[in-house]
Amino acid sequence: MKAFKRLLALMLCSPLLAACASNPPADTELTADPADITDTLPPTPAVPELSSFYELNSAHTEGSHTELCDFSYIEADFRSVNHIEKNVSRTTEPYYVRIKELPDGSYIMLFNELKNGDGVRMLTSEDGISWGGYTTVFKPTATKKYANPEAIVLKNGDILACAAWREIPDYLTNNSKGGIEICRSTDNGKTWSEPENISTGLAWEPYFLQLRSGEVQLYWTNTTRYNLPSGNNTSTGTALLRSYDNGYTWTGNPKIPYSGQVVAKQATEFYDHVQFYTDQMPVAIELQDGTIALSLESRLDRNGDCRLSLAYSADNWSVSIPKDGVGPTDKQENILKGGAPYLAQFPSGETVLKYSYSTVYHLVLGDPEARTFATPIKMKYLKNFFSFEMLSNGHTVLCSGSAPFTQSKDENRFTICTQKVNLNHALTAERTNITVDGIGNEWHKDTDALFVGSTTQAQMSVRFAMCEAGLGILVDRLDNDITSEDGVSFKLALPHNSISCIEITAKVDGTVKAEYIADGSRKNIEVQCASTVLGTVDDGSDTDEGVITEILVPAEYLPENIAVFPILINKDTGKTAKEDVIDSLHSAN
Repeated sequence: MKAFKRLLALMLCSPLLAACASNPPADTELTADPADITDTLPPTPAVPELSSFYELNSAHTEGSHTELCDFSYIEADFRSVNHIEKNVSRTTEPYYVRIKELPDGSYIMLFNELKNGDGVRMLTSEDGISWGGYTTVFKPTATKKYANPEAIVLKNGDILACAAWREIPDYLTNNSKGGIEICRSTDNGKTWSEPENISTGLAWEPYFLQLRSGEVQLYWTNTTRYNLPSGNNTSTGTALLRSYDNGYTWTGNPKIPYSGQVVAKQATEFYDHVQFYTDQMPVAIELQDGTIALSLESRLDRNGDCRLSLAYSADNWSVSIPKDGVGPTDKQENILKGGAPYLAQFPSGETVLKYSYSTVYHLVLGDPEARTFATPIKMKYLKNFFSFEMLSNGHTVLCSGSAPFTQSKDENRFTICTQKVNLNHALTAERTNITVDGIGNEWHKDTDALFVGSTTQAQMSVRFAMCEAGLGILVDRLDNDITSEDGVSFKLALPHNSISCIEITAKVDGTVKAEYIADGSRKNIEVQCASTVLGTVDDGSDTDEGVITEILVPAEYLPENIAVFPILINKDTGKTAKEDVIDSLHSAN
């Protein structure tokens, strides 16, 4: 169950200052003060207003949950699944999608026009939902192709974009016929500089990182192609270039193939008298403790048996790996089956890792050191899950991939697909005054919330607060099809054993059932509940807004530490009722 820390708050009592006035002398004309008139008017009725999770849960400082990551979970947002149709992307095979949020709140999207490259195209969006503005960032020729775009928004506001290039078909036999080019935009992607080659040598999957010091780093799959009697084969490692002037100049020599600093490499097979290596598809982050964590795909053999590895550097890769060496020393090799990793850290401390295994795409939360990871969740709607962008709200990643628009097994036809995934973590139930009226206006300062909404179009954000009377729960339910069978349920853990709990179920009409379940016995308890329906129940019109539900659990029943298991109950018109819970969370944990 999700754990909450209950604050022990002192009630601060202020003296009530009463102003006493003597009666005015006779014949004195009374002139009303406008403020006095205002005070005598009846109060303005409270207006119920739904809040989305994306408006909440943004007040956490950096590292606020470093010690609480065991109580963190991620939850996909069913409503946010978004298909960008082929008439917008102008291709039926978009691949390797990268989305970046810009300082003004808009977005750019880069992608390959074909799976293994051609040109790199770009779309723009004001809200991350509606896309357009198709343009080309890296333009192909008859013999020169581009793949694997990546971009970074620098601290000075410039955008750097990069892509791997190769000459067709010469790169199959000549390692110098490939490399990495970059270009720059100083106007939020409206225009771009001409591409500049900064690295020569066959390369794939470049990735940018800017450190807190300002240094910009470019990682990539450093690929050596061997022309062996058994056929062309490749050996990989991960290399690095550095820039100390926001990407205008770089270490290494673009005229010399493979002049980058090698920072990760693992020995694999030895055949045809050649030692082969791996560690590829790098994505690096600077953790909050200053360590650089580098996620890698490790291909262990020619058959494509891939694992995930993680390498770490506390000194910004001060040691390079020699041509025939392996490393670095601080490394977790082959810890998960899968490949194509992507890595980030939430401001509150939790890390998040994406990877794929057997065409199933996963997200998994990790600790602040990116060394220990929890149970993964499967991404249901992204057939090819390429990457995600950590959004500025601090608790959402916007995932990007593709989804098929044809069921034919002989066709490879996709739309670009995006979906949001939200972070749920331990909350603090602040002390506040609670009026159980189904409106919740007094909760405007309590922004800590949980999100549930991965299964149906209905979703809810849940907030908690303490008062003298007990525990308050406020549910903002977004639901465009409200029916009488809709509701919400909570299990509050009791310390007796794993099946002891307070179980509360509230329907949209405000009716509530509450039981105290302990040591095999059950008893009904009284809780307060009120709901406001913003829409019409059972009209089947799909135009409803949702429901606000407010619950107060009496203090006499509450344990000292509160852990909660929230359940969203949804029954859309003509469909089977479903229960929605936070992914990977269940009543036993």
